[in-house]
Amino acid sequence: MQKFILILSLFLFLLVSPLIAIEEISISNAAEIGRIPDIEDADAVPKANVPFDINSFKGKWKERIKAIRNSGKLPIIDIESSYNPKKLNVRSFAKMMDKEGVAMIAFSPQVGEKGFKEGKLWTDNIRHLISADPWRYIPTTVAGIYPAWTEKSEDFLNKQIKHVKEDGYPLMGEFEFRHYPSPLEYKRGEMYRDVDISINGKVGHRLFAFSQESGIPFQIHYEIEDKLLSSLEEMLTAYPKAKVIWCHLSQLRYQVRSVIYGPDYVEKLIKKYPNIYFDTAFGGPESVYPGSRERHARIWGNEHGKVKDEWIRLITAYPWRFLAAMDLGGDRMDELPEKNKTLRKFLENLPEDVREIVAYKAAWKLLFNEEL
Repeated sequence: MQKFILILSLFLFLLVSPLIAIEEISISNAAEIGRIPDIEDADAVPKANVPFDINSFKGKWKERIKAIRNSGKLPIIDIESSYNPKKLNVRSFAKMMDKEGVAMIAFSPQVGEKGFKEGKLWTDNIRHLISADPWRYIPTTVAGIYPAWTEKSEDFLNKQIKHVKEDGYPLMGEFEFRHYPSPLEYKRGEMYRDVDISINGKVGHRLFAFSQESGIPFQIHYEIEDKLLSSLEEMLTAYPKAKVIWCHLSQLRYQVRSVIYGPDYVEKLIKKYPNIYFDTAFGGPESVYPGSRERHARIWGNEHGKVKDEWIRLITAYPWRFLAAMDLGGDRMDELPEKNKTLRKFLENLPEDVREIVAYKAAWKLLFNEEL
C-alpha cells in the first residue's frame, strides 16, 4: 500500500509540475513586460515624485522593450499622442498596449474646455499616470492645443517651461501653430481647432530659445503649405540647437497649397538643420481628409500599403531623424489598435535595421542621448 501511495504521489507531482513551470514563466514574463495596474483611474493614486527619476524609469522601460522583442514583436515607442485624463482607463489601456506591442507612449495630457474655464493652464495628471503605471509612459508636458494654448499662448508656454525646469520632463508635447480641424472634428462641424499662431512670433521665439538652452525636444503641428515653410526655416536657422519634432510626415491636406514639399525638400532640411526630426503619425493609404476630399498621407504609393520608393530611400538614408508615432487624442484613444496597424504597415516597408531605429531606437536616442 505504501508503495502504491508513493507511486501515485510521484505521478501527481509529474502531472502538476509542468503547470507550475508554465505559471512561473508567465509570471516572469509579466514582471519583465510590466505589471498591469490594479486600478482604472490614475487619479486614485498619489502623484509621482518630481523631479522625475528618469534613470529609474529607464531600467523598467529597457526591460519592457527587451521583453517585447523577445516575444517576437517589434517594440514601438510612440513619440506623439495626447489623452483626456477623464477618459483613460489605465488598466484596460495597459492591456491594449501589451497586446499591440507598444512599449511606451509619450502621453501628453490635455487641459480641456472645462479646465480652462476654471483657470487651468496645466495638469499634473501625467504624474498620477506614471505613478499608477511606471512601465508604459514617458513624462511629457501638457498638449499645446485649444483652448489653453490658443487662447493664452504666453501664459501657457510659461507654465510649460516652469514645469520642465522644476519637474524634469524630458519632452514637451505638441504645440499647434498651424492646424486644421482633424477629420473627426471636421465631420462634426467643430472648427475651433482651425488654429493659426505665428511660429516666428513672440511665443515661437520663446519656445525655440528654451529648447536651444535646455536641450529639451518639443513637437510642432505645422500644416504643410508653401507660404509657411520660410518662417519655419527662419526659426531653424535662428535656433540651430533647438530640438524640433515636426509632426505628421508628408501629411498634406490640401495638395494645391504646396508644390515645394516632398522627399527632396525634407532631405534639404535634414542636411541643413541638424536638430529637426519628423514623426510618422499619418493616416492610412485610404484615409481621406474631408475638407479637401483628398488622401492626405502622401507617403503611400497605393491603397495596399506600399510606401513610395523615394520616401523609403530618404528614411533609409537618415533613419535617426524619423520617429514612430500614432497621434492618439482625447476623442480617439480607443483607436490604438487601428493606429498601431497603420504604423506597422508603414514600418514593414523599411529595411529591418531601419525599421528598428524608426520604431523605438531613434526616440530613445533623442530623449536620453544614448543608443539602445
